[in-house]
Amino acid sequence: MNYSLGLLLFFQLILFGAVDRIQKALEKKEYEKANELILKGLEKEPENPGISYYHALLLFDQEFSRYDIDSARIIAELAKIKFKNASKDLKEETLKDGITEEKIQKLYDQIRDRSFQNILQNLSIENALRYQRIFPQSVYDDILSYKVDSMEFLSARIAGSKEALIDFTSKNPTSVFRPKADSILDNMRVAELMTMIDLNRYYDYLNNHPLTRHREKIEDYILKVSTVAGKTESLDEFIAFAQTPRLQKKAADLKYYRIGKQEFSNHPLKDSLRSVSKMVDLRLFPIIERGNLGFYDSEGNQRIEPQYSDIPYDYKCQVTSDDWLYLLNEQTGLITNKNGNVLISRVNGYQTISPEIGLIKKNENWYLYHKSGFQILDEPVSEASVFKNWIKIRQQGKWGLVSDLGFRIAQSVYDDIDTEGGFWIFEKDGLIAVYTEELILGEIEKKGLSLEFKFDEIELINNNMIIGFRDDRECLLDSTLNFLIPWGTYEIYPEKSGWYLRSEKGYRLYNPSEADIMDQHYPYLESNDGWLAIDTGGDWMLLPRAKGLQPSRGYDSIKLINDYALVTLKDERKEMLFSSGKKKELKEEFVSTFPTQPNFLKLKDKDLTVILDEYGNEVVKNEFEKTSFLNDTLIKVQIRGKQGLLNTKGEWVLNPIFDSIDEKEGLALVLLDGQIGCYDLTINALIPPEYESRLNRAGKNYLAKKDGKLGLIDLSETPILSFTYDQITIWNDTSYLVKKGNLYQLINSTEEILFPDIENIKLLVKNDQRQIYRYIKDGRYGLLSTEFGELLLPEFTDIFNIGDDNEPLFFADQHLDKAGFHVVSYINQKGVLILSRAYTREEFDKILCDD
Repeated sequence: MNYSLGLLLFFQLILFGAVDRIQKALEKKEYEKANELILKGLEKEPENPGISYYHALLLFDQEFSRYDIDSARIIAELAKIKFKNASKDLKEETLKDGITEEKIQKLYDQIRDRSFQNILQNLSIENALRYQRIFPQSVYDDILSYKVDSMEFLSARIAGSKEALIDFTSKNPTSVFRPKADSILDNMRVAELMTMIDLNRYYDYLNNHPLTRHREKIEDYILKVSTVAGKTESLDEFIAFAQTPRLQKKAADLKYYRIGKQEFSNHPLKDSLRSVSKMVDLRLFPIIERGNLGFYDSEGNQRIEPQYSDIPYDYKCQVTSDDWLYLLNEQTGLITNKNGNVLISRVNGYQTISPEIGLIKKNENWYLYHKSGFQILDEPVSEASVFKNWIKIRQQGKWGLVSDLGFRIAQSVYDDIDTEGGFWIFEKDGLIAVYTEELILGEIEKKGLSLEFKFDEIELINNNMIIGFRDDRECLLDSTLNFLIPWGTYEIYPEKSGWYLRSEKGYRLYNPSEADIMDQHYPYLESNDGWLAIDTGGDWMLLPRAKGLQPSRGYDSIKLINDYALVTLKDERKEMLFSSGKKKELKEEFVSTFPTQPNFLKLKDKDLTVILDEYGNEVVKNEFEKTSFLNDTLIKVQIRGKQGLLNTKGEWVLNPIFDSIDEKEGLALVLLDGQIGCYDLTINALIPPEYESRLNRAGKNYLAKKDGKLGLIDLSETPILSFTYDQITIWNDTSYLVKKGNLYQLINSTEEILFPDIENIKLLVKNDQRQIYRYIKDGRYGLLSTEFGELLLPEFTDIFNIGDDNEPLFFADQHLDKAGFHVVSYINQKGVLILSRAYTREEFDKILCDD
């Protein structure tokens, strides 16, 4: 037993000495010897952690010919396990050899660190992932994860496809590159989206990608397209839907203009809107202070501070109510609002083309602007006009259409664009395309406008149909541009009561209720709202359109007279047939209609004249030389060279004793032996012919002329004003403006002079409430109103209206020659002084309108 124990101790000493020898061999860099000792040691005691430690250390030494870092890692891991599982005695001996668990771990960490550096030198996704597998949760894990993400993201980005990026984001949902990948994906998707026209795709995109960075861009497109029809409801829907404040305000501003500049509740900036709406009715006129131009409103309040060197000529001649003003200083032109706030600088010109739209000139080019403050188009235009809900623009000699938000409805490639009825007409290269607004809106929301130019000419029928012409063919289209009559080599005659086609083969009928063209050809036909008469080739067929009359045929001929009557010939019997069913045989009578009353017929047989109404009843029968309608109910007749009036019941209104009768403005002039009277058709009363010229109505009275002078009479011929005047004008209910010789006077109905000796007088304003005249007395101008009397004394060098008839504003100038000044007063229609300013001659010239 003592022998066995000694033998065991002997072998342990050998082994423990082997670790020491391995260590010494490594210190001397005797790598092959150390390797041999390690292999022998492992063979003898495979569980010894010390031997495995030095094995790993040897393989980790780059000077060793069989250097292998992967093997070093595996053996170092094995050494850690062996040390952990070693017996107490073995662990104590290992510690005596200077090998601790910490030392083994340190070696492992060194292997890990060098492996990481190797990965960095030969970095690839595969190598990095392998490192993470063999060194799980290492200190370099986050770095490598970042590197892997970076390489995978770069690979997806280089691939340049949505699919590659989507694959990256799905596989790496927590990657630091996920936001960047999402951003690139968003850019790619939106770039693809913006090539599409279908509006629904834009809504779908925002629903599917609510956090897109391009929301404003997409909402901008939705705003342009969804509101192109010009309906305010679409603007309300957009304001509620949008999340971009700038676009919400833009839509709200647009609504403000579309509804006529009125306030509304869902504007995002109500206070601003309220402030703007207060300026809507402001009417501004220019003044000068200290040599600079500014503007006041018609209430006398300063609105724009005098700081401008010049203004357009139109502002001098008439107050401006435009939302924008074009003002000039010494450097440049500016666009301001009515409060003088500068909206646009460096402007060379301005034109207003509607209350909402203006043209601004910059650097010799004109640009389209909306007066809420935004530029509609980036490209310049040469002309523009508002056309229904859209703007017709001209660019490089060609016409196009845009919305008020700048959406291109039709590119500027057309020779002309116009409307007829409910149709839009596009002309290009001598051909015509026709569209409806509904079709245009449908196409621009789905695929873009695509016009087919298939007409040489078109003809509008009843504002809701079009005949199209191409070469020798014609077609008929309804209000939705569907074919009512297809293309064919015929002439189309559309009528309210029915349509027919004429070709070389004859006439064919078209039944609109059945949308069918009848195959039968006829040599001839006549049609109107009351009848359809067809020459069948063997006889004539009559198809009445009125209820109660049956079709008939067998006639030798039929002639339509009007919608109520026709003439038939059958077996040499000529007969008139009325839609009432009444018939009248004709002998030698000549049948005709009255140009002004086509429902009445005239039968003339030698000297006898018979007038029939639309039912075939005799209205008048007598021997007349001439007959014509004076108005809807009176017939002018002539017997033996004298004229009289009959009503449509055949009753005499004026006996035939006059040389001439005609009608004007409800008064029938009657002429007898060179004297003139009148018959008032509104009250059926006659003023005998005792005057020299046509009588004119003057309120309830009549203006007449005797002995070369004018007077005023009532219906009983009692003089209201004596026949002593050269001119008479009703001034108001109780007074008259009259002229005697070279002077005017205001008189009352008793001919008392109210305002004497006016040298000249000119009407400046006429509206429903009053008339205002400029008059001259002693070489000076004053103002007279039919309502308020004398507004201004005759103290002024000149007076003119810079307002309009509904809201006049008078510019009254007093030129003080000796002082060299002009005193200008601004007066409203009630004679109230709004403002007064004294100007030098040079200042006065800056605001004077020479028109």
